[in-house]
Amino acid sequence: MEPWQTKASEFHPYLIASLDELPDNLRPFVEEALPSGSMLASGLVVPANYRADAPEGEPHPVPAQALLFTGDGLWQVQASEHGQPPPAPIYVEPDAIRWIRSSHLLLYGRLEIASAVQGKPVLLDVEFNAVGWRQKDQNWRNLVARCVGLPPLLSDAAPAPSEQDRALLHAAPEKFVDGLFKYGLYTGETLSAATFHPAVWQHHLLAFDEQLAPDTLVALTNASVLILTEEKALVRRSNDLGLLITRIPRLAIAGMEVATRGPVDSVIFALDRGGVTEQVRLGLAHEAAEAWVVMWENQF
Repeated sequence: MEPWQTKASEFHPYLIASLDELPDNLRPFVEEALPSGSMLASGLVVPANYRADAPEGEPHPVPAQALLFTGDGLWQVQASEHGQPPPAPIYVEPDAIRWIRSSHLLLYGRLEIASAVQGKPVLLDVEFNAVGWRQKDQNWRNLVARCVGLPPLLSDAAPAPSEQDRALLHAAPEKFVDGLFKYGLYTGETLSAATFHPAVWQHHLLAFDEQLAPDTLVALTNASVLILTEEKALVRRSNDLGLLITRIPRLAIAGMEVATRGPVDSVIFALDRGGVTEQVRLGLAHEAAEAWVVMWENQF
């Protein structure tokens, strides 16, 4: 069967409350992966589907898989494809998470979590129909809260920006403000500072202009650094571009420096958590990078 012959609803992720609700193509792999005595708090089943990570991209197959919340962490278990052994299950320890990145592009959703197990890096990476973002439940929100050092949430109500928040975000388009509160500040964090810059372009006389950095919002809270960027544009139009949202727990940040390179500087976050070190780089317009340094230093 071709992708276009399948009803879209059959691709939609859905929540489960018990292992008995797992589909037959996933249940044996989950039973083998979970340690004995594991208790399921909730799960998100992602049916086998086809995903394209750009509007003009070619769809590629994504195997059936499940994200399973247990009392102490999160498991990703995939089904086998074409008779081949499935990938090894991935376990995410909240207290070892270095960063979380989510993609929100039309019907394309993607979740990446960089964590560690016994001092070794692990990466959870799952693509799904963006309907799945509406299925992220209290267990997901509490896992994120725990990874940034905050207590479990008492409510799943989406926060609304205060007048002070609006003042800090006055330069950011509403799309970024909405994304920050819907996908970033549901943990109960307090917004401390923010800087936004529009896309930076390099002009070419005989070719298309080149985008050096997309529209970008960097927000600092009491517990996280949140980076919201648009998908990089090839031409000067971005109304339909989706958002990439990266969360770095402040507990994972060992240091930060800025390398000045001209119209776009490189902000470098040195991360150290769970026995794993890593650098995360962010391109920021020069003035925004200077503003960010001041905001960062004022927090210490």
